[in-house]
Amino acid sequence: MKKYLTALVCLFPSKIAVFFLKILGHKVSYSSKIGFSLVLVKKLNLEKKTKIGHLNFINIDLICFKEQAYIGHLNIIKGPFSLNFEKQGAIGNSNSLIRASQGVSYGEAFLHLGELSKITAKHKIDLTRSVHLGNFTTLAGIGSQIWTHGYLHDIQGPGRFRIDGEVIIEDNIYIGSATVINAGITIKKGITIGSNSVVSKDLIESGMYVNQRLRFIEKSFEESKKELKKIEGENLVEEVYTK
Repeated sequence: MKKYLTALVCLFPSKIAVFFLKILGHKVSYSSKIGFSLVLVKKLNLEKKTKIGHLNFINIDLICFKEQAYIGHLNIIKGPFSLNFEKQGAIGNSNSLIRASQGVSYGEAFLHLGELSKITAKHKIDLTRSVHLGNFTTLAGIGSQIWTHGYLHDIQGPGRFRIDGEVIIEDNIYIGSATVINAGITIKKGITIGSNSVVSKDLIESGMYVNQRLRFIEKSFEESKKELKKIEGENLVEEVYTK
């Protein structure tokens, strides 16, 4: 019920919305601005000069924004996860942040943006598991994807299993347009990634990285399982392993 009341209140003009959000038990600064967006959340914690723009659809568990953090316009943000933004952390316009419901997903997940870090425009982020961006990091340009799950298929028949892994992108990272970051990847601080790159292994040494050529990895279906940890006891609808 609190989610639906919050959504209704957020359709009011910003100053009125903030007043009623406080009555509903949310922690919202009077200097926060909330545009005409559909916001269904269990808990809002918006510090001073934070902002949610217009025409967003947001249906998640928690939004926690430090000073001057914001969401732009026309974003789709839905699923059982949380947004945690440090000072001036930001999402721009027309992004898609999605997590499937429990049973497909499991446990808790969040998107964390560090200080002055930004996801710009028209990016897609899968939050099957958590995604962490450190301080002063930018998912730049348009059209990049971050994935926290993937699949491995047997060489014949219907056999397959899912592989999940959180993505950790540290401080002072620049990621160019149309980059794809795969599940379980860590990118260490001080790295620049060129446009149209595919990141399928950890990047450790600071510097510039550009797209790698496609390579063959000689591993069987069963050998791959032995290197991963199986997720048990979460009532999942499919076989899932984690890195």
